[in-house]
Amino acid sequence: MIETDRLKLRDWREADKPLLSVIHADPEVMQFLGGTKTASETSDFVDRLTQLSEGGEPTFWATELIADGSLIGAVGLHWLGDDFPFGPALEVGWRLGRDYWGKGYATEAARAVLDYAFGTLDVPRVYAFTALANKRSEIVMQRLGMTRVEGGEFPHPDYLPTDPSAMHMLYVAEKTIWMSDS
Repeated sequence: MIETDRLKLRDWREADKPLLSVIHADPEVMQFLGGTKTASETSDFVDRLTQLSEGGEPTFWATELIADGSLIGAVGLHWLGDDFPFGPALEVGWRLGRDYWGKGYATEAARAVLDYAFGTLDVPRVYAFTALANKRSEIVMQRLGMTRVEGGEFPHPDYLPTDPSAMHMLYVAEKTIWMSDS
């Protein structure tokens, strides 16, 4: 479990599935994440994240407000395979319910996750990426102090080439820089 001043990142619970389903059903939230998901797809998603966590892998954790325990989304880490042009690599990512946008939660949680990646997992770098049109996520990457990789645009391997969100931008955080800035 990871805690910040306002947030707790924790393992998933069965009771989280319907709450995350509401977030996954919002077309605006899921616009750059492959489209909306059904309740069944969300349940499968949570089950996969739980299996990864139980296997000792870093994962996207349930993210809740400490003040009232509200589930606001998922923030965490994911190991990417060599189907990504920069893989295998570790990714930091986030998805929050729209009611929680613009409050600094994604940046706060991702900063704590990067501290965990560099301090506990001792990885040399962590990547983040998003569709070229997703300026909200790009701003989070910039607020985290991540660097856009020059020439780092790539077609996401899970998207059809005709999908307008297929082309992604790539950012990186390097441990040596992160630790010296902390």
